[in-house]
Amino acid sequence: MAEEEKGPVQEKEEILVVYVQVHEKEIEVSCGSGTQRVKWLGHVGIARYDEETYEGWRQLGIPVTIEKVDMESNGRTELNMGQVIREVLQDGDRVKVTTSLTPNGSG
Repeated sequence: MAEEEKGPVQEKEEILVVYVQVHEKEIEVSCGSGTQRVKWLGHVGIARYDEETYEGWRQLGIPVTIEKVDMESNGRTELNMGQVIREVLQDGDRVKVTTSLTPNGSG
């Protein structure tokens, strides 16, 4: 019976997925339970911008701003990078990251 009691508890842990737009690319980022800071999301998006070596920071630098994008109104709300992801975002939300550098060849 102890195993049966553990089953539902494990199912309740939600895994958040956030879509991160970095310049022209949209990157799906799994945030687990979302206990990381919003700034982490920006760094992961920037790293994954470089799909081969995950060193996007070499081209893009660091996250300067991160905005939550409302898909219905196309409005944006700037997020505080120190906030906890699960407190300000929900599964399936989209954010746009502004970087300190512009990628080469970007128009």
